Amino acid sequence: MSSRSWPAVFAAAASLCLSASAQIEDSGLQMVDPWGMGFLEAGEPALPASMWRASSTETLLPMMRAVRTQGLTPGERTLMRRMALSPATAPQGDQSPALLAERARILFELGEARPAASLMARLEISPPGLDSDEIATDLNLALGNEAMACAENTSALREGAYWAKLRAVCAALRDNTAGAELAIEMASSQGVNDSWLTSAVFAASGDLPNPPKAKYDSGIALAISSKAGLAPPDTALSPTRPDLAAAMVARPGLPAATRAEAAAIAAEAGLIDVSSWRQVLDTLFAEPEFEPRSKVEIAIATAHNVAMPNDGRADAIADALQDAAINPARFAAVSAVLAPELASLSLTNETAKHALLFARASIAANDPEGMVLWTLVPRLDEAPQTDAFDFAYIHALGVLSGSGDAAQIGETLVAEATSKNDRQGAARLFALWTMTGITPPPSARALMASDSEAPGKATKPGAVLAILANAEAGAAGEAILASVALIDGDPSKRDVADLALVGRALNAIGAKDAASALALEATAYWKAAK
Repeated sequence: MSSRSWPAVFAAAASLCLSASAQIEDSGLQMVDPWGMGFLEAGEPALPASMWRASSTETLLPMMRAVRTQGLTPGERTLMRRMALSPATAPQGDQSPALLAERARILFELGEARPAASLMARLEISPPGLDSDEIATDLNLALGNEAMACAENTSALREGAYWAKLRAVCAALRDNTAGAELAIEMASSQGVNDSWLTSAVFAASGDLPNPPKAKYDSGIALAISSKAGLAPPDTALSPTRPDLAAAMVARPGLPAATRAEAAAIAAEAGLIDVSSWRQVLDTLFAEPEFEPRSKVEIAIATAHNVAMPNDGRADAIADALQDAAINPARFAAVSAVLAPELASLSLTNETAKHALLFARASIAANDPEGMVLWTLVPRLDEAPQTDAFDFAYIHALGVLSGSGDAAQIGETLVAEATSKNDRQGAARLFALWTMTGITPPPSARALMASDSEAPGKATKPGAVLAILANAEAGAAGEAILASVALIDGDPSKRDVADLALVGRALNAIGAKDAASALALEATAYWKAAK
């Protein structure tokens, strides 16, 4: 079961609508080989079961150990999730147990904690520092499912620092102060000393006049912080455990402001729908003494201030969007969560200064009508001075999102591309169209031939051709690992010829949706500062 579904256990209580329930796919291989365990959501496309068959474990192991799992773009994340969650037959070679451990580690670091724990329970070798029982128990604590976490896991037979701490926390959760104190003493005698946890346990019993600030870096810390009613910490939540952030969104008893902060992290990581983030924000705004702090909260509050003029509301939304232009994932999440506020704005001479930024945000939020609206600046009475190429380029970006007539829009962009920079920018965009199977019109193809950017060639040509060869050989998993390594978190920095070959490879393995996402990200549309 994918982690996008496990917060739904508590969704009714928290009034959240998380992703559709996931299921472990019955690949017919599960009973004999952990490679056959699949954890995709219902209806989510899988890679071919043969995705490892043409690869060797000796080649794959260093690739899996080196692949990034943090700071992924939405396109990269789609590829990594699909690779790690899909059931498959085992690759060739003697390193299969080590590779399975890497698959489990990748799942965990992607925020797919429950699938990671399920897989680890079947492995000969566990990833270093990870234990399936600890992950499953800690996840239940994070979600607020404390009875289940404590019912079977507090036996003195379990050894280790985690279980020693758990016995103290579970006693405190049951209001068994004496039992909690005894468990702390036993943990200390075993060399397990955690001054913050000791203070938090005593605070839960009401015996500590100056309780510590809450911690949210584990399920244990979440559970005892909530039980003791500890005040949120002054520092921001860490984005390194998006699975915990997703659990916090639906966890009862946490302050709404903390849940909203966690929801921003989880939405950026793709672990919850943006609608869930928005619902937490709406809950936060309903609190009588709430004061907005983040750029997103300020934008929402300003947009709903009836006394604020249209340009002031636009400025606040633009400020939040510019603050999110750090990476494609954040820009897309913030654009989507602010979509209602953006839709409430009118195009005027005062708001036109943000038109290009708002058009790009509309693309990120999958709002083609909003995108079109913000390209109508030249039609305003006494319209501010604009560049026709900029708006033609916006429409060409929309083509990558499935909006508009590619032939007509392509011809218009070519006609408006009069400067050298404009022609090179248009040529790159047309080349990125080909990543998704969109055919540029004849004049656009001629522009690609005459004005394409000179390659920087930070990547060896053979490395890119190897990705295509992987795909053609049926080695889909290997193609994904190599593609994510090449893209390195920002496809806009890669040569367009390399990206076109990567797009061909991804289309060949049935990942056209990821190729489309990467093509849009490679335009750097999310870096817009206007």
